[in-house]
Amino acid sequence: MENASDNDVEFERIRRETKKSLPSLLFVFIIGNLMIQCFNLVYSNIGTSLHVSATAAALLSTLPGIILGIVCMLYETLCDFISPKKMVLWGVGVLIVSSVVGFFLSFNFWVVVVVRALQVAGAQVAGSVFLIMTVKFLNKKEKAVYLGVFNAAYYLSVALGVFAGGWIQDMPWKWLLLIPALAIFVFPILVKDTPNVSGKGEKVDSVGIIIFAGIATCLAVYFSYMQFWWLWIIFGVLVIGFSFNVAKNKHSFITPKFLKNGRYMILLALLCISFFFEFACTPIYQVIGDGVFQIPLQQVSWWLTGVNLVAMVVGIFSGPLVNKLGHYTVIILSLVAEIVGFGLSAVFIHSSFWFLSILNAITIAGFTAIYTPIYDAASAALPQEERGRAIGICDLIVNISPSIGIAVYSDLIENAALGHGTLFGIKGMTACQTANVFWIMFLVAVASLILVLICKKPISSVVKKAVSVDTDEDIAQ
Repeated sequence: MENASDNDVEFERIRRETKKSLPSLLFVFIIGNLMIQCFNLVYSNIGTSLHVSATAAALLSTLPGIILGIVCMLYETLCDFISPKKMVLWGVGVLIVSSVVGFFLSFNFWVVVVVRALQVAGAQVAGSVFLIMTVKFLNKKEKAVYLGVFNAAYYLSVALGVFAGGWIQDMPWKWLLLIPALAIFVFPILVKDTPNVSGKGEKVDSVGIIIFAGIATCLAVYFSYMQFWWLWIIFGVLVIGFSFNVAKNKHSFITPKFLKNGRYMILLALLCISFFFEFACTPIYQVIGDGVFQIPLQQVSWWLTGVNLVAMVVGIFSGPLVNKLGHYTVIILSLVAEIVGFGLSAVFIHSSFWFLSILNAITIAGFTAIYTPIYDAASAALPQEERGRAIGICDLIVNISPSIGIAVYSDLIENAALGHGTLFGIKGMTACQTANVFWIMFLVAVASLILVLICKKPISSVVKKAVSVDTDEDIAQ
């Protein structure tokens, strides 16, 4: 049996390997995610060039989003059982091969759809492994810093994707498919430095993971299309099956003890509520630009790119901020930023688009800053061997909750009743509608803050309690 000293040496070795591989993983994550933003902009152009309907072309945008929400949870759960090195080599290999194949067979629409699905699935391995290795193998201060950097990288990829999508409109779109193949340049580093560790003697609950993935798929598909009511029947059957698996399967990947962890469940609830309208922050400004200020979409896109760059900067500094002020304080400040951004946007809807963009930047800064403390606290609420599952479910919530939020937003923004009056005497159909939607977003942010204030003790104590355990628990598996 290994003694504490041997475990410390082994953990330090894995920690060094992890830090060497993280920049390369981040690079793969960025180029994979910017592709999603690119295709969100140009999918209709691709559909036209390949002579398919607008509905079919939309698959290039919606399908990757659905896949992303599912594979995030799957990969991060599997990281508790399978070596990160094996997962990364498989994922990046699929990403590179599918990119090359897609480029040469881009004349076939359905090949492009399959290639986009494979690219998303392959690239997300890098993002998932980055997160799991960060929360498992780095020390307390490093965790917060790297989680913030990861969040900053997301917003950088959004900004680059918007830019690349606009630029590629003047060139053959098939060149977009080759962008992820750039991962080949960091592939040797990933082969060399990604840690080759996995859970000792743990049996993978394949049935439970598949059922849980089915539950996530039902939610993602329903809230992407909002018309397949029969999915709720399948959803109910899967939930019953999953509950039975948790109760009867001794090797269930989610145990009753996991579900009874009150601190973790509070953090999941906070994540769900606070991120609910995140995806709506872009389309509502497109509506305002067109309907209130008559600004061209291209100009609106430049302002939104600037907002995402601000979010990137906030993400970079969110880790040090958490280390300086503490998790609970940063969560409070983040929610206050969301409340201020939404509330003032509703009040000053007629002011100017540049001022509203500043308020949008404040709101997005809130979404960005809250990511690091919640994820760090959620991982700390569970033992090291379950942190993959903890982060996987967090990622599932971060994808599913805003998807529901964007569906709710779409119904609200088309509701004519919201265009006939609002607070502060605002005039105009579009101005009233968007102001009222902002007030609803404001109330959701306030609800998040109330939850944090009510649950101050469990939220503020979870990291402090877990950190004292980390020094003994964080050893190589």
